[in-house]
Amino acid sequence: MRRRRSFIILLICSFTGGFLAAQDSAEFSEDSISKMLSQWHAIPGAEVTSVGLGAGARGLDEVPGALHVIRPAELERYAYTDPLRVLRSVSGVNIQEEDGFGLRPNIGLRGSGSDRSARITLMEDGVLIAPAPYSAPAAYYFPSIARMESVEVLKGSSQIAFGPQTAGGAINLVTPQAAGPSGILFRSERSSFGGHLRHLRLRQEWQTNRGTWSSLVEAIQLGSDGFKSLPNADPTGFTKTDGMVKIRWEASKDARFNQSIEVKGGWVQELSHETYAGLAEADFVQNPFQRYAASSNDLMESKHRQMTLRHEAELTARWSVRTDVYRMRFHRNWYKLDRYRDASGNSQSLLSLYESGQTAVLQEPTALDALLQLKANNRDYLAQGIQHRGVIKGQSGNQLVYGLRVHEDEVDRFEWRDGYQLTDGRMRMVQPGEQGSAGNRLDGARALAGYVRGTIRLSNWTLTPGIRTEQMEFFRLDYGADNGSREEEPASRRTNQVSVWLPGLGVNYSLSEEAQLFAGVHRGFIPPGSAPGTQSETSVNTELGYRWSSRRFNGQVVAFYNSYNHLMGSDLTANGGVGTGDLFNGGSARTHGVECEVALDLLASSDTWSAPLRLTYTYTDARFTSDFESDFGPWDAVKDGDFLPYLAPHQGNAQISLVTGRWSGELSYRYVAAMRTMAGRASIDLVEATDVASIFDAVIRREFGSNFSAYAGVNNVFDAVVVVARRPAGLRPAMPRLFRVGMRWSM
Repeated sequence: MRRRRSFIILLICSFTGGFLAAQDSAEFSEDSISKMLSQWHAIPGAEVTSVGLGAGARGLDEVPGALHVIRPAELERYAYTDPLRVLRSVSGVNIQEEDGFGLRPNIGLRGSGSDRSARITLMEDGVLIAPAPYSAPAAYYFPSIARMESVEVLKGSSQIAFGPQTAGGAINLVTPQAAGPSGILFRSERSSFGGHLRHLRLRQEWQTNRGTWSSLVEAIQLGSDGFKSLPNADPTGFTKTDGMVKIRWEASKDARFNQSIEVKGGWVQELSHETYAGLAEADFVQNPFQRYAASSNDLMESKHRQMTLRHEAELTARWSVRTDVYRMRFHRNWYKLDRYRDASGNSQSLLSLYESGQTAVLQEPTALDALLQLKANNRDYLAQGIQHRGVIKGQSGNQLVYGLRVHEDEVDRFEWRDGYQLTDGRMRMVQPGEQGSAGNRLDGARALAGYVRGTIRLSNWTLTPGIRTEQMEFFRLDYGADNGSREEEPASRRTNQVSVWLPGLGVNYSLSEEAQLFAGVHRGFIPPGSAPGTQSETSVNTELGYRWSSRRFNGQVVAFYNSYNHLMGSDLTANGGVGTGDLFNGGSARTHGVECEVALDLLASSDTWSAPLRLTYTYTDARFTSDFESDFGPWDAVKDGDFLPYLAPHQGNAQISLVTGRWSGELSYRYVAAMRTMAGRASIDLVEATDVASIFDAVIRREFGSNFSAYAGVNNVFDAVVVVARRPAGLRPAMPRLFRVGMRWSM
C-alpha cells in the first residue's frame, strides 16, 4: 500500500511537469535527505537548535506552510560560497543571477518578484538583516553563506510570524551556535580566476558554579580576481572579510530558571569591482566575458556592523520566552557608470545607450566636451529594535506562539556624479561633482508589529490560526541638490502612516504516521513607503500540499495560488530604473504553480554503497490581471493576461551522490527556462529574454580520518555560456567553468 501511494504521487508530479524535493515529517528541523546523508563518513550533521522559522514547533504539523531546512551536512556537500547555488535545490525559489558570485542576490518565492530580494523577509538568526527592512528593503547586503550552519526557507501561511514583507515568504540564515564542545575548524579553498577562501572557527566552553560559558569566534576571507576582463587589465573581482563573535552564558541546572544570555557581534567588509554595464548583443557573441573600458572605475565599497543581545528563558514548564535587542549599521558606496552627456549637454541614461545602440561611447575615446558620468551611490543605513517571542504550551499538544517587535530604520542618501573622459583606455576625471547634488535625503520608518498564532490539535487534525498586525510610519526629509551641508531646513517633508491586519490559517491532517495533507491561506502585505499616494500591496496567498516520509522515500507536492492587488514596484537602478528607490503601484496580478520534491536512496539495499537522489521541480505561471501604464521599463504598457518579467515558468534541480567508504562523489544539475525581460504574452522574443540555463556541477570528496577531508569540484562542468540577465543595462553572463580544490580540518 505504501509503495502504491508513493508511486501515485510521483506519477502526479510527472504529469504536472515535475520532479520532487522534500521534508521529513518526523522533525521540523530536518529535511528528507538527512537520513541518507547520515550514511556519509566523517561529515558532521551537527544538531541545530532552530532560532527562526520553526521555533516553538515540535513537528511539521505545527508549521502551517511549506518549510524547507538545508542542514549542515547538505551545505558541506558542495561547499558553495554562492547563496544562489545553495538555494537552487529548494522548490518555489525564484532566482535571477547577476554578478556570478551571488554578492547581492535577487531572490523571490512563489513568483513574488526577485528584485534585490526586497519582496521577501530576510533574517539572520531570526533577526531582520536587510539594511533597512521597512524603509529600503533592497538587499544590497547579504550574509556570507559559507559561515552558515543551516538555511530555513518558509513559504505559506507561517509568514504570519514574520514581516514586514509577507507576500512571498521568508529566509532565515542560521549561524553556528556558541554552545557546544570546544574545538577548532579550519577550511581552505582555491579556485579558478584567483578564487580563494579561508575560514576559521574557534569554539570554547567552560563550566563555573553559576553556569556554563561558551564563546565562538569566526572569520572568513574570500575573494576572486574575477572572470571578466577589461581592456586595461584592471581587476573585475572582489574581496570580502566576514567576522563574528558570540559569547553565551547558560544558567546551571539547579538554577531557579533555565535561561541563557548571548551577545553576538558581526562585521563585514567588501570591495567588489562590479558594474551595471553589461554588453551589447554583438559584443556578447564576440566575447561574453569582456567589459567595456568605461566601466573600469566601477567599485562597490561596503561595511556592515551588527550587534545583538539575546535572552532566552523557561519561565515555567509551559512558558518559554526569547527577547532580542539588535542594532545594525551598513554603509555602501557603489561608484559606477551612470549616464553619458554629449557635447550639447544632453544626458542619456546607461540603459538608453544600450537601447539606442550607442555603446561605442563606452569603448572609444570620449568626444571633446562630452562626459561619462559616474554616480557615487553613497548611502548609510541604520536598523535597530527589540523583539520578543513567547511559546505557551497547553494540554494535548496545543500551544500559543506570540510575538512583538518595536523597530526603526533609515537610509541616508548623499550622492553625487563625477565627470570622466575615456582616453587611451583609461578613465580620467575632468569634472568632480558636488556632494549631495545627485541625491540628498533621509528616508526612515518606525514600526510596531505583533502576532499571535495558535496550534490546536483535534485527533488527526491540527489547526494553526493566527493574525499579524503592522503599525508603521514612514517619512522622508529631502534636503535638495543645493544643500550639501544640510545647514538649511529640508526642502520638502512627507510622511505616510500605514496600519494593517493580516490573518491566516493553516490546516494539517495526518493520514498516517508517514503521510500528511496540509493547506493554508493568509493575507500578504508589502509596505508602501513614504509617498502618501502609494497604496500598500495586499494579496491572498493559498496553498494545498501533500507530504510523505518513509525510510527510503520522502517527498512533497504543493499547489499554490497567490492573488495580488496594488502590485508594488520599486525604482532601482538594479532593475533598469532611475535609482530613486521610490515605490509605486502597478495593477493587479496572480501567480499559481506547483512545487514537487522527492528524495530517495537508489542503493538502499546495499550495506557498502549508497546513492542518495534528490529531485525538485517548480512550475510558475505569473500574469497581470489588469491593464495599466507604467514608467517602469520591464512593465511599460501592461495588458490583462501579460506574463510578469524575470520569472522562469519551469525550474528543475537534480542531485545524486555515490558514497562508499571514505569516498563520495556528487553530481548536480539545474535547469531554468528562459525568462522574458519585458511584460507580454506573445512567444518569448530571444532579444528580450534570458537564455535557457542547463548547468552541471560536480565534486568528489575524500575523508582522511575523522578530522580531515579534502575535495575537488567543478562548477559549470560543460562551460555553458548563458545570458542570465539583460538588466539593468546590457547582457550579463553566468560564471564560466570553474575548478576548485579545498580541505577541511577540525579537532
